[in-house]
Amino acid sequence: MQYDKMLKEEINDCALLAARAFETYEYFSNYIPDDSTRSRFLKQMLQTEMSVKYPSADILVAKENGKIIAVAMLCPPNYKKPSDLKYILAGFLKLYRIVDKKTVSEWLEMEKKSGEPCHSIGGNYTWYLNSLTVDPNGQGTGIGSKMLQECVIPHVKANGGDLLTLFTNNKRNCAFYEKNGFTEFHQTSFQYRDTILGSWSFKMEV
Repeated sequence: MQYDKMLKEEINDCALLAARAFETYEYFSNYIPDDSTRSRFLKQMLQTEMSVKYPSADILVAKENGKIIAVAMLCPPNYKKPSDLKYILAGFLKLYRIVDKKTVSEWLEMEKKSGEPCHSIGGNYTWYLNSLTVDPNGQGTGIGSKMLQECVIPHVKANGGDLLTLFTNNKRNCAFYEKNGFTEFHQTSFQYRDTILGSWSFKMEV
């Protein structure tokens, strides 16, 4: 695999890959149960998120034969969340054409609370792994572990980082991150209607 920073012209391809990877993820399906609606929401949300965060966040890609097969979105220690205006200009309001405003707001509140344990650590050398997604056709083949060990962690080290944090809302992912050297430091859960969503926060000294 070859690794590099995402180019601006690759935003759409990266967003589509991440959307496919997240389609069955409880983090989204608990809030948007309809498959078609969730797929449209994911594509628009991730397109907006990557457009807004480029280039202030470090969005890394893994390629095989020129095709993107994995994407990692990293926020450096000095990263500041873009303004609401930037989100609006990048297409955030289009989400309300797909999912009602109340559901979007409730999902955003859950997302904020899920990330709080990681963001509370702070520090001048702490990096945050916003997301790591692998093309569904390559999941379970070791691509995610290679992306972490050969690209993400070395990138953090090379840029002066000494701690990497992340959270996941999928219990299966916990074993994946523990296998790759992360330690759980916080666990909580969120109730939405008749569903319960777990949230596990991890960190690693690099």
